[in-house]
Amino acid sequence: MYNKVCHMMNFKKATNWNTLYEIYYGNHMVDGLTDTVFFSDKLPEKCPTLYQSLDNILKDNDIDHRLLSQTNDIWCRDYMPIQMSEKRFIFYKYTPDYLLQTKHNQKSITDVNLVENIECLRQDGEYVDLKLVIDGGNVVRCGDKIVMTEKVFYENKNKSRNEVQRLLEEAFECDIIFLPWDREEIYGHSDGIVHYVGDNRVLMTNYADFDAAIARQYLKKLEKYVEVIPLKYDVKRRHKRSWAYINFLQIGKLVLVPQLGIAEDEQALQQIADAMPSCKVIGVPALEAVRKGGALNCISWNVATTRWNNGFMGEEYKMHGHPISWIKKAAEKGCELAAGTLSRILPERKHYEAPHYDEYPS
Repeated sequence: MYNKVCHMMNFKKATNWNTLYEIYYGNHMVDGLTDTVFFSDKLPEKCPTLYQSLDNILKDNDIDHRLLSQTNDIWCRDYMPIQMSEKRFIFYKYTPDYLLQTKHNQKSITDVNLVENIECLRQDGEYVDLKLVIDGGNVVRCGDKIVMTEKVFYENKNKSRNEVQRLLEEAFECDIIFLPWDREEIYGHSDGIVHYVGDNRVLMTNYADFDAAIARQYLKKLEKYVEVIPLKYDVKRRHKRSWAYINFLQIGKLVLVPQLGIAEDEQALQQIADAMPSCKVIGVPALEAVRKGGALNCISWNVATTRWNNGFMGEEYKMHGHPISWIKKAAEKGCELAAGTLSRILPERKHYEAPHYDEYPS
């Protein structure tokens, strides 16, 4: 995409920050463009060993990570807003049916409006309040497409299928691939089925080991839109938790893959690394989360920090966080404009204040 854009526009003549930013990010957010990851403030308590491992790995790889306050469970992927572009966040109703059955489960539902600083995402960006019940775990961003399971239609029975699809497409501004809902999996999350790996390709979990018929349905539907790479494991006895590898976490060029202490671990790492050769792939012991029903994507909320959401990040980002982190990314792509800016502002980083973005600073 970047090379194509370079042919279309001369960066030396680009003087508008908004235009430059939109060119770099494109119209749709994907994990490879994120640079910061959040976890529930419950994670250090509920999964202390896993959180310590994540903390160490993220620090070693210079990935900013923070805790979300005022959450009620560790599965922040499911209730946090979905970032679709630089400044566009999709808010939605988070009242999944599997959490409504008992008072105990109802108490675990996080009201995203109570999460600290969440209002900052609404103040300046192009946020959307989607009037539908969905889980963030049932939204897998795949470039200019999204993959969801048909559970979204069952969660919104008060509306017709056509109406639900229309509302989703208008909110996400892209086509949606709907996969059949496997009723044996009560959550109906697409992030337990596929993960986007770039270049219109997705990895698909080893569903054929559990239900060959529905795996064929998934392949038939997905292959109409994307290249599908199924995960496969050469083991004597399939492990019941081998589904979890597809639920890896990607922040930019760093990929963290759940490790379960089973024979499939190394094979999963190798297959994911082969599919994402430009990324650094690291295994993370994740049984603490997997035993509770989810893995690394489920417990995380990765975003691209921008001038639209730096209020959510706190004072550090307001002063000097995002403009530099983004310029570094653009500079790595060979953007002369960003490289020139980087050389000017880095020596004065501690005193740097974000410029007005209507015009490039002279």
